[in-house]
Amino acid sequence: MPSTRALIHAPWSASKVSTGLRCPQLFHFKYIQKLKEPEVMPETRIGKAIHKALELSLMGTPIAEATSTVRAELPSDIEQMRFDNLATGMPPFAARIGQFRKRRRVARQLVEYSLAVREDLTTTQFYAGDAYYRGVLDLGYLFEDDSIALVDHKTGARIPGTSITDQLEGYAVLAAAAFRHVRRFWLGIHWIAERSVEWSPAVRPELVRDELVPDLLDNIEAAALAVDDGPRTHPGSWCDRCAYRSICPASKDIRYEPVEYYEDDED
Repeated sequence: MPSTRALIHAPWSASKVSTGLRCPQLFHFKYIQKLKEPEVMPETRIGKAIHKALELSLMGTPIAEATSTVRAELPSDIEQMRFDNLATGMPPFAARIGQFRKRRRVARQLVEYSLAVREDLTTTQFYAGDAYYRGVLDLGYLFEDDSIALVDHKTGARIPGTSITDQLEGYAVLAAAAFRHVRRFWLGIHWIAERSVEWSPAVRPELVRDELVPDLLDNIEAAALAVDDGPRTHPGSWCDRCAYRSICPASKDIRYEPVEYYEDDED
């Protein structure tokens, strides 16, 4: 059973868990104080724009129309250029998905599909008051052979040695609860900048039950314990990309103050 501190901060998500583990101060800003982001990072806007364009194209909007519509919402020429660079990977991905669907008998496509479970891992509505863990799946395909492919779009750089299963285990747990007939889970990362999809070995329901579920619940408990001690800062490489850096105590501590230099007129 979840601890009281874990229940207090529910519903959890993959990003909420990672935030609690990485920086309790950021967790307090976002999820306890519920402060609006003082600064929106360009990377965040561009990432959301690419996700939105992919969503539109997967739902049937022509790629050119999807990209032009989303691109127009970006505020600067530089961000639009960065968006254009990433968007060049969309046509190859669409072609690959088309070929993929021809080879497999797809029963159902899932785009931006929301899933949620209660603390006992039974399914519930995404915004329900009893939701304990939830997530929005970027892309999924249910096949007629009782298997499912779960794909997460990533606009950032690939990190060598990162486990795909670790990144997608939450989606596998949610999908296992929602689609109990599924006998195999394929977990994939779509690296947009690299125009590639990296797949993990097929995961069986027994592995989800015996390993992924305990790991996920342990991570939630660890995140809840980390934030329970108060808004402690954990400075790191992520600080430069943090939307709350202007109000973060750690950022203020490491920020250099401008120094005025005066020339000495005396010889």
